[in-house]
Amino acid sequence: MELTNNKGEVAVLADNLTLKEIAEMGFSIDLCDNAFDETEHWVAKSEQNE
Repeated sequence: MELTNNKGEVAVLADNLTLKEIAEMGFSIDLCDNAFDETEHWVAKSEQNE
């Protein structure tokens, strides 16, 4: 699995990580397709039970 940041830097992670595990590592996750519009940005946050 390759993750790319805004600067174009790539982080290579194990292929069997889930999105939840990646988020727990401190990464933010943006899912986009080829028609990505940089002016449109949605944020979803969940409440964590402690």
